[in-house]
Amino acid sequence: MTDSIPVYSIQTFARHEPDTLFYMTPLEKLVGEFKGIDQSHSHTFYLLMWIRQGSGRHTIDFKTYPVAPDQLYFLTPGQVHSWQLAPDTQGFNLFFDTNFFRARLGNRLQQYPFYHSHQHLPLLDVAAQRTFFSDLFGYAYDEYRQQQPNRAEVFLSFIHILLEAASRLYDQQLPASASHYYDRLRQFEELLENQFVQVRTVNEYAAQMNVTPNHLNHICQQVLGKTASRLLHERLIIEAKRLLTHTARSVKEIGFLLGFADTSYFVRFFRKYTGITPVDFRQSVDADR
Repeated sequence: MTDSIPVYSIQTFARHEPDTLFYMTPLEKLVGEFKGIDQSHSHTFYLLMWIRQGSGRHTIDFKTYPVAPDQLYFLTPGQVHSWQLAPDTQGFNLFFDTNFFRARLGNRLQQYPFYHSHQHLPLLDVAAQRTFFSDLFGYAYDEYRQQQPNRAEVFLSFIHILLEAASRLYDQQLPASASHYYDRLRQFEELLENQFVQVRTVNEYAAQMNVTPNHLNHICQQVLGKTASRLLHERLIIEAKRLLTHTARSVKEIGFLLGFADTSYFVRFFRKYTGITPVDFRQSVDADR
């Protein structure tokens, strides 16, 4: 078991542009040239992956999705993923740095439903607009390669259009009755992502949002069908699984890192939500490697 998984920056891939804040490459080229890229790893950047054709499996934070044509995958910095793709799989990987997007578009990244959420699917089927997305990715790649004046500005415009078009399609999947709660849910998820180890009660999150705990639970139930405490616990479980899978730390150490002073309580907590102990989970992961 390794101490950690690889964490890639954009500069890992864009060797000829050491200071670049964006990168784009055909998926099949990336797989062919970058040994081990299909194994578990994370990034310091945002990722947008377009599957034009092919099949296989894509695992993101311990959830596995079947790969199919006309899919978009969305990953945020820090998420762990791996894949097994059929040899005929084709598409594009587009990477961009947070500050590259934020410099012109502010906090818009935090508002997309497919980014910064462990509850919403990190993928979107765009078969209904296959030609549009296929053409747009092709134009973006042409812009990326051609080194024309104002290349970064134009390339960012392509990223923006891709994400806005994806967001429109994605929003159609959200329950209409709950759409007015979405901004509040995103606020809770952002607080949760930054504080899930230190802040462990729904009351404290609700106070930061200036709502009652009951109303925060109502928001989560309406949009996701889960309580606010369930979202907190699921985030803790994801982090526990990451540490159990990708580090050699003991169960006691992991429990302590996640704010559990009592190892036995951490074990009971983990088993409650997964059905197995942390040791059994770690052994099952090792057996599959």
